[in-house]
Amino acid sequence: MAWLRYKKWIIGILGLLVVGAGTYVVLQQKPKKSAASVQDKTVEVKKGEIRSTVSGTSQFEARDMQNIIAPADGTIKTMNLTRNQPVKKGDVLVEIADPTLETNLQEAQTSLRQMENDLNDLRTQQGNMRITAPISGKLTLPGNLDTGSNTTKSSRVGTIADLSSLTAKLPFLLEDAAQLKKGDMLDLAPDGFLLTKTGTITSVGTLTRADSSGGKLVDVEVAVANDGTLDAGMKVKGTASIGGRSVDSQEKGTLEYIKTETVFAGANGSIRELKVKSGSHVDKGELLAVIGSDTLPGDILNKQSAIERQKATIASLEDKINKLTLKAPFDGVFSTDFANKKTNVLASYPVGAKVEGTTLFGAVASLDFMQLPIQVDELDLPNVKSSMKAEVTVDSLPGRKFEGEVAQVSTVGTTTNGVTFYDAVVAVKNTGDLRYGMTGTANILIQDKKNILVLPMEALQQQKGKRLVTVERAGGTREEKEIKIGIRSKTDVEITEGLKEGDKVVVPVRQQRQNLSQTEIDRLRQQFQGGQGGGFPGGGTFQIAPGGGGAGGAGGSGGGNTGGGNRSNGGGGQGGR
Repeated sequence: MAWLRYKKWIIGILGLLVVGAGTYVVLQQKPKKSAASVQDKTVEVKKGEIRSTVSGTSQFEARDMQNIIAPADGTIKTMNLTRNQPVKKGDVLVEIADPTLETNLQEAQTSLRQMENDLNDLRTQQGNMRITAPISGKLTLPGNLDTGSNTTKSSRVGTIADLSSLTAKLPFLLEDAAQLKKGDMLDLAPDGFLLTKTGTITSVGTLTRADSSGGKLVDVEVAVANDGTLDAGMKVKGTASIGGRSVDSQEKGTLEYIKTETVFAGANGSIRELKVKSGSHVDKGELLAVIGSDTLPGDILNKQSAIERQKATIASLEDKINKLTLKAPFDGVFSTDFANKKTNVLASYPVGAKVEGTTLFGAVASLDFMQLPIQVDELDLPNVKSSMKAEVTVDSLPGRKFEGEVAQVSTVGTTTNGVTFYDAVVAVKNTGDLRYGMTGTANILIQDKKNILVLPMEALQQQKGKRLVTVERAGGTREEKEIKIGIRSKTDVEITEGLKEGDKVVVPVRQQRQNLSQTEIDRLRQQFQGGQGGGFPGGGTFQIAPGGGGAGGAGGSGGGNTGGGNRSNGGGGQGGR
């Protein structure tokens, strides 16, 4: 029983000690105005500069790079590539042969030429639907030609003879013909005419033939102008004057038209109109007949469509064949390392080797401009725009700075550990020192403001959505003022309203307790539980580090900070990242 009495006393004493220790800790943690005043410092609002940048690190790539890929299956016809070599725009790098494509192209081109000839023929027929006299003269029509008669291009519509002059061949004895020459005049006596006509020798033959008595005869061709009394088929005899004596032709000749022309239909169709009769005289250009065709216009349209389709086929084949010739897209360097850094892929493709489509030989890269694809946090993305200037440094070139420019900003992000990043590509002109794969850092200049009012970030307080500062007046009095801010850097912020140059602003400095154990921290949280989210009560000047979260603002409604984020004057919210 004695032991039980001692045991109760011991428990009571320990309880008092715990309560006393807790009370002591609480009293020690209560904010004291005098202590805070000692720790506070003041800063003066001054004019300054804030430079806002977004930075990232990556490896340099060539801005302009194009893979050299076999476009189709085939055989290596020409190989002008080595493992690493400079190239000029338009240089032929590789030629691939495809016999099937080449044969198809030749056949398509032959077919096109035939189609174009057919179209020209149809258009010619379309122009021949009105038949006109090619010369003036006497027209003779075929006996079976009439309105409604069918025609082809080669159908004979009629014959026109020029009646203005006629010709006849007259046989003379060899010895007499030898004394005649082209241009000599002779008289012609047509049968049934009392008067003779004067003719002109146009040629003297060189071949001889025998007459019935064994004499040798030579034909002499004579032309005679028609005065309207002569016609083809009439018999004439000729008399020539040789050395003052008259020499007659041994036989009569038959008058023939010197000039005749056959008129062809020139089109497939049928005679719709026949304007003349056989035996009538027609003048050059006179309309003889009209041909009609119900199918010709449609044939022309069909042929035109076929030609267009054939041209498209040829263009497609030519494009495929042209693509079999791989050319350098720009000045630069070709390397197989872009395809395989360990193996020279070209060794497998000498001239004559088979190659499959999509085979990668390497790539051509222009090193005149390099690019640095850096990652931008989603919070910074709205501030990054194309054409923004950037300052680029290179790890392997210390002390050097290169000018860059944002070339493009990705619209598709990549999420890692709950944070989304977007690629911003910074283009840099290569002075000759940059190499593919070097590590560089780009600082994209978002804003650069000079001669503005600036204040340290830690001087700002936040309560109920308002930004406040504590201004110290002459005589040591203090006043809270609401302000508005502009751009900010990691250390300073721009003041746009509420302060002027020279104002003194209080910067609170709070003591941090770093010697509490985790058990003590948990116990204190249980003792001083208040407000939402398990934070400390209003006032929020108590801080626990590392890892502990400060309390919310007045009223203790803010959640605890993470990672040791600072909050002053009860300003709750998310902790520093």
